[in-house]
Amino acid sequence: MTHSRAKVGGEIGVNGFCYKGGQFLPSTQAEPGRWKIGKKWVVSGRELTEPGKWEYQPTPFSRSILVLCSLGAYTNLGDDGRLKVRDGGRAGDGTPVSSEMQIRPGVKGYLGEQTYTLQELIDLYHRGARWIDVNPQTDTLTTK
Repeated sequence: MTHSRAKVGGEIGVNGFCYKGGQFLPSTQAEPGRWKIGKKWVVSGRELTEPGKWEYQPTPFSRSILVLCSLGAYTNLGDDGRLKVRDGGRAGDGTPVSSEMQIRPGVKGYLGEQTYTLQELIDLYHRGARWIDVNPQTDTLTTK
């Protein structure tokens, strides 16, 4: 399934909800955050996409880049408001945090196949990306 995105300036989806420019648009009438995968309905959560800004996952398999960068644990905001690797930080296994640290995103029982370095995630974030699809090949429907 191909996901279309809202036009610059925002757009009303077929479900009547407003979507900001660049956000994924629903394919049918379901409310934001509700998806049908196979025969099962799932509700996606909200994640921090920018400091102080929470948004619904565009698909149940999406992860926020800011969450993957673990703001406060792996990264900090510099005086210029940009993400930077946190000096003296430690990963969950006790190893020092570095820009070359490997991060393999996963969501709700599914571990993605692609691995990113912390610096790659920071660069994606600075270029305006806010989400990574962990499993983009999965067909999801938003029909009731």
